Amino acid sequence: MTTGHSLRSATLLLAVLLAACSQRGPSVPGSGAMGGTLVISVAADADEFLPPLTVNVTSVQVDGQLFEHLARPNGALNTIGDAGWTGELAQRWSWARDSLSIAFHLDPRAHWHDGQPVRARDVRFTYQLYRDPRTGSASGPLLALIDSVSTPDSLTAVFWFKQRSPEEFYDAAYQLAVLPEHLLDSVAPADLATSAFARHPIGSGPFRFVRWTPRQVVELAADTTYHLGRPRLDRLIWSIAPDPNATVMRVLAGEADVVEFLRAPDLAQVAARSDLRAVRYPSLGSYFLLFNEHDPNDRAREHPILSDRSVRRALAMAVDRRKLVRSVFDTLASVSLGPVTRAMSTWDSTLAQLPYNLDSARVLLDAAGWRAASPGAIRHRNGVPLGFTIIVPSSSTPRMRMAVLLQSMLREAGAEVRLEPLDFPTWVQRMTTRHFDASMAGMQLDPAPSGIMQNWSSAAAQAKDGNNFGSYSNPAFDALLDSAVSRTDTAAAHRFYRDAYAMLISDAPAIWLYEPMNFAAVQRRVHPVGLRADAWWANLDRWYIPRAERIARDRIGAAAAPSMVAARP
Repeated sequence: MTTGHSLRSATLLLAVLLAACSQRGPSVPGSGAMGGTLVISVAADADEFLPPLTVNVTSVQVDGQLFEHLARPNGALNTIGDAGWTGELAQRWSWARDSLSIAFHLDPRAHWHDGQPVRARDVRFTYQLYRDPRTGSASGPLLALIDSVSTPDSLTAVFWFKQRSPEEFYDAAYQLAVLPEHLLDSVAPADLATSAFARHPIGSGPFRFVRWTPRQVVELAADTTYHLGRPRLDRLIWSIAPDPNATVMRVLAGEADVVEFLRAPDLAQVAARSDLRAVRYPSLGSYFLLFNEHDPNDRAREHPILSDRSVRRALAMAVDRRKLVRSVFDTLASVSLGPVTRAMSTWDSTLAQLPYNLDSARVLLDAAGWRAASPGAIRHRNGVPLGFTIIVPSSSTPRMRMAVLLQSMLREAGAEVRLEPLDFPTWVQRMTTRHFDASMAGMQLDPAPSGIMQNWSSAAAQAKDGNNFGSYSNPAFDALLDSAVSRTDTAAAHRFYRDAYAMLISDAPAIWLYEPMNFAAVQRRVHPVGLRADAWWANLDRWYIPRAERIARDRIGAAAAPSMVAARP
């Protein structure tokens, strides 16, 4: 248990960090802002560089610099309509009167890194590639409401929709990254992952691909002729570390400039350094105790305990979530308020929560037939104990600590909870096969509110490879989601989403636990710009290093870089 002294220390640390974040915002770059090398320390090696197939986090970050979308959102991440969006490949766009088509007018200056111009046919080709089942893109189903893409001229791509939807602009403008038809039309969709292009990509973005040395380094160079203006940095390097601890150590040693995520002990080290700063950015991470409502040994049957809504609600009410979050994170995380985070446009602080009330939890369990023979005893019903197992990824220290506290709190309500720590690959396998009672789960949410359908709808529960791992199913909840995604009026869509969130909270398919506060460590000579909740790396072309603050690696040629960033033995 965290002591009172360490709680005060962590609170003071957070206050210092937040003050530093607010006082040291990026200054306006002057004439010396162009140039320099940014080294990003990561633990995961890349796998391929092809947006329709990329799921690896390092590859996603690299793809974000190589390839472009038609438009991009601002930090508010509005996905309903086009408010707050700016053009990327598209200079402008126009809506049809019935909102069933959007014409994107491309920037005539946009070009691929091999010199060929980007044209409307590339947009149409990309849409068809994403939707082709032979490609196997996880993003393909997200484009299901797009009927087709037409090209009335070489600089106009028109998206036609099967029906109106509040997220149709988001789907067209951002769910796909545009690819070069002239380089990929001869590659069979099933062979894209193993193609030469996937290892040596050519995009239209602010940076060009230079090299990838597996398990060591990925390097990009600025495209000095980029149609939206030359990036401020000369080079980006992803330095691949052998383990998560080494990623932070490289930044502390001055071998790297950025690491995207800091744990509480790391924050203390960064706060003590004059050459580093912690930069807070918004989170789309959501963590919860997920209940499996089907029998893990027979998906055709309901779970003998956790399929009961009253039991799930009672268990949720037996958990003091504020105490949990405070004990594990102090002030470095927030109590989750449901299946949405504070960074999303549909988040609503007035959503009703199941209150912490141990007495009410006991009354609910009594009414459901789960009785204790004596005060403090494990409850039984028909001779069966109220017991289940929680699987926990042992690689996550916060989730392990929180699981121990949950076990103790649920014991107070008369539930016998067992913990089963698992290595991360095994935990993932148990989740995807739905072979668990309950799980300390977490996910990075889609900024689009309709992403909730992938995680909680009945269709996702029934799909063999769906992400509704707990098999929650409620037709009334599905109807609210259908109403939300069919509304083109933003306010009406938000009302339906809010009602859907409220129903999900009330049904308690999970106990909503926490949202982490994201902190990156950044060398003070580096000036970060616009870290977004969905992609902190989205604006790397605008980051800069003032000339007076550059070091040796900012001035050397690309050929000399390997010795500076190669993985240590």
